[in-house]
Amino acid sequence: MPRPTHDTSAILDAAGRILGAGGPAAVTMAAVVREAGVPSGSLYYRFPDRPALLATLWNRAVESYHRDAYPLFDGDPVDAAAALAAYTVRWCQAEPAHAHVLLAGRARFEADAWPEAARETEAAESDRWNAAIRGLTRRLRARTTVPTSEILLVVVDLPYAAVRRYLSGDRPIPADLADVVSGIVRRSFDDPAG
Repeated sequence: MPRPTHDTSAILDAAGRILGAGGPAAVTMAAVVREAGVPSGSLYYRFPDRPALLATLWNRAVESYHRDAYPLFDGDPVDAAAALAAYTVRWCQAEPAHAHVLLAGRARFEADAWPEAARETEAAESDRWNAAIRGLTRRLRARTTVPTSEILLVVVDLPYAAVRRYLSGDRPIPADLADVVSGIVRRSFDDPAG
């Protein structure tokens, strides 16, 4: 009889469910073993300790979010900003476990204790993402009179704030929220002169 295999993705999915219900502190090795229904040896084979598990959970969520977001930065900057905002809301609707990870914030994932390779992966992706956001911000500043702090508030913070109330209350994100957020972003960059 073949031995059962324990997929790394299923283990990370279990860790994500635990995080969604109780926050990063609830993601212990013992809790993941219980939730995933795997032997502890199977978990420790993939993740030698909790920081390695948390690092992989974080980097997987970031990769999931960023993968389809990068193409949205191209083209007209206002269109790009509105598309990115709508995408963020829709991604949170489709990937609530990953969204819980990102909304918790990197600081709650013990990043200083991560394995070196995981820290390097996170730093490289963070640099790439920040460069894309800076580029979009520069293009919006060149086209509008909106200050940088307001651009970041509307393009980056607003979509997360819009979904946080639903995710933190374990309620479904309204179907029209992506369009609402996208509309607010567009209106923020309307040229009052015409």
